[in-house]
Amino acid sequence: MQIERWLTTPLAIIVIVFFAFFSNLWGIPLFDLDEGAFSEATREMLASGNFAATYLDGVPRYDKPILSYWFQAISVSLFGINEFAFRLPSAIAATLWVYAVYSFTKQQYNDRTAIYAALFMLSTLWVAMIGRAAIADAWLNLFISLAMFEIYFYYQTQKTSRILRAYLWMALGLLTKGPVAVAIPFITSFLFFIWMGEWRIWLKAIFNPIGWLVMVLVVSPWLFMVYQDQGIDFFKGFLIDHNLERFSSTREGHGGNYFYYLLVLPLIILPFSGVLFKAIAQTKTLVSSAKNRFFILWFLVVFALVSVSQTQLPHYVMYGVTGLFILFSANRKLLTNHQWLLAIPVFAFAVYLALPTLIEYAADNTNRLYEKTMLSQANEVFQWDYYLAASLLLLAGIWIFLQKHWATSQRLILLGVLQSVFFFQFLMESAADLQQTPIKEAAEIAKQHPERNIVAYGIKMPSFSVYREEITPNAPPQPGDIIFTKINRVDALKEQFGANNLNVLFEKGGILLIEIK
Repeated sequence: MQIERWLTTPLAIIVIVFFAFFSNLWGIPLFDLDEGAFSEATREMLASGNFAATYLDGVPRYDKPILSYWFQAISVSLFGINEFAFRLPSAIAATLWVYAVYSFTKQQYNDRTAIYAALFMLSTLWVAMIGRAAIADAWLNLFISLAMFEIYFYYQTQKTSRILRAYLWMALGLLTKGPVAVAIPFITSFLFFIWMGEWRIWLKAIFNPIGWLVMVLVVSPWLFMVYQDQGIDFFKGFLIDHNLERFSSTREGHGGNYFYYLLVLPLIILPFSGVLFKAIAQTKTLVSSAKNRFFILWFLVVFALVSVSQTQLPHYVMYGVTGLFILFSANRKLLTNHQWLLAIPVFAFAVYLALPTLIEYAADNTNRLYEKTMLSQANEVFQWDYYLAASLLLLAGIWIFLQKHWATSQRLILLGVLQSVFFFQFLMESAADLQQTPIKEAAEIAKQHPERNIVAYGIKMPSFSVYREEITPNAPPQPGDIIFTKINRVDALKEQFGANNLNVLFEKGGILLIEIK
């Protein structure tokens, strides 16, 4: 069949890489909080010329190490301050991530299985989302994956060069997002080598002095630089506040419970949710293989760590799904042999069609003024082109579901590719129009008043500073200031300054610019 022949060629990977990671990178405003925070910290880095440490709206930012900001800074220096430039490094990292999976799988299995592993990744919704977001996670997933692959090669060969490369990738992961880049390979490898009865080999790797030297040489120059700039406060803020306390307490409202990832994981790995359920049912068969044991442990370690953490975000569990894609592809005949696996993504397509109605329902049933105002724009944002695209997506999904002469694995890939095209050409644009376009438009208005003092009041949307290309401090408002705020803060401003002293310069979707006379 033509579709089967095309899907199992490297050309298919190249085409789908473009649609998954690069298409329309420039067409959607930066999303707050994370994209806005990373991008504004990078903009301030370039504006100040300080490449040792990051600041967000003039305040030291202790959240993440430096490497992803450096990559963004290079991109912005080449292409200017725009969405494409901020997101391009993640797209490159995600492409390298896919290539690393393809290369490892080809060496461990064969070319066909490697192509399937790459295509399973590329057609998974959250892989594409990470791969086009201006955050650190695509790089972190790349470095964790490379470290894990080297660890498995070391298990097979006991070559010192393999473990030294694992130390290198973990060090780069440390520079990208911190201790998680070491914790996942360390715990997974410990459990795996114990399971395989090779704990002595593991100890030899852990106590390899050259490996530790590699890590120190990679990480220590930046640690010295950031200490020179921010002193001990960075280490307190990063290690204690943004790592230990993030794990032990809820941060930024991102709380959950022990069952959070049980609920969100099927959504994260769409359209392969059913394949995951099938793999769980076939665990006894799968663990007979050493490779499968390694991939399963990799996933379970991450799943356990993020489930017990008190700060939970959907993409955290992605640090463990790389091995699942290889597991799925290597065992695709066992795991993708039922028609019902296709029903889950087709049902998701129906939800996309109903999404505007669901948003209107949410707007009618929330008491939070900002959210209510923002969501009430759904009728204006979701226009005929969205409904047409969602309807065509659902019809295409049903048609693919009915093509029983095609392999289920290939149909899942097609459903995933169609989902990504729809998501990033239509759904994400509409979501951005709801939340982010008002912020971007407010920044454009604010940019017309370079002589005025503009402060943020009761709002944390750092993309505003990116688009106006100026720091927007969080500070008590004063007469003569222009205030960037949300609609739920207006009453407090009226009470403080009087309604007659407030001049609304911009209002849309619950976002306001108010001049205080």
